[in-house]
Amino acid sequence: MDVFVGAEYIIANALIVLKRKGVDQIKVTDLQSFGINIQKSCFEQSVDAVFLLSLDNVSAAIYNFSDYFSYDEIDREPIIRLNSEVEIEDLESRFVGYLPIKLLKIILENAQKLGVA
Repeated sequence: MDVFVGAEYIIANALIVLKRKGVDQIKVTDLQSFGINIQKSCFEQSVDAVFLLSLDNVSAAIYNFSDYFSYDEIDREPIIRLNSEVEIEDLESRFVGYLPIKLLKIILENAQKLGVA
């Protein structure tokens, strides 16, 4: 059975891990690489998942979840920023509990590899 994972879940889980490292943003290019790494891990572990991470999906996620994320640019580099009033617990309660455990484990393992720039 395929699980469809929206961009908002990938953004949120990346930002949860990064926020714990003291960072409140992720470059869109890093988000895309993160998504590719998750897909590879899912394939290697035989987890059927479809990740909706096209630029249109990412834009829609930012728009639809503007109470959590915002779009910005630093030196013409597009980034997604965690809104200042949002706590990690807010993200966890909204975006973590709805994913299958095996898939969540893969996402979090790959998120730990995200660098702090």
